[in-house]
Amino acid sequence: MDKLTQPIVLCGFMASGKTATAKAIGGIIHSDFVDLDVKIEVDEGKSIPKIFRDHGEDYFRRIERRTMIEAVNKTPKIISLGGGALQNQELLDMIKAQSILIFIRPDFELLFRRLINSKKRPLIAHEWAKSRNPEIVKKRIKNVYLSRLSLYEQAHIIQPVESDWSPYKVANKILNQVSQFQS
Repeated sequence: MDKLTQPIVLCGFMASGKTATAKAIGGIIHSDFVDLDVKIEVDEGKSIPKIFRDHGEDYFRRIERRTMIEAVNKTPKIISLGGGALQNQELLDMIKAQSILIFIRPDFELLFRRLINSKKRPLIAHEWAKSRNPEIVKKRIKNVYLSRLSLYEQAHIIQPVESDWSPYKVANKILNQVSQFQS
């Protein structure tokens, strides 16, 4: 693949490997990548859990939306979205019109294994605070996953992920599909 003609935007549930894959794609094609959550933390001067605690989810989603639109409208690059960034159809349609949207899709069991001990993610921390029972937490997290799935599945490219795949393997599979998509 020679050059990006549009940004590559990676979406998917938390712990799907979006950031690691974006970094791998950037390394392979010698392009910058933007982790939307990291950019928000830098711009706001605080961690995402602290933004949630101090200002609430609605405030975070407004900042996230603005930052996402700015990132997509800049020169072509790789952008890794937060798990809840695709909040509605209008935003999804705008991203799809201006980029190549890729859904990174490990199965839910792999996602949950990656998430179960994560305390830095606001959704997981919130669910653990409500219930210390792993099965109840799993059910609640799966409900969130399923509520977002129909938005993720509208991506131009859906990339399944196996548990033993490295971010570079996922990146190479994505780049093969992107080069076909751009032709």
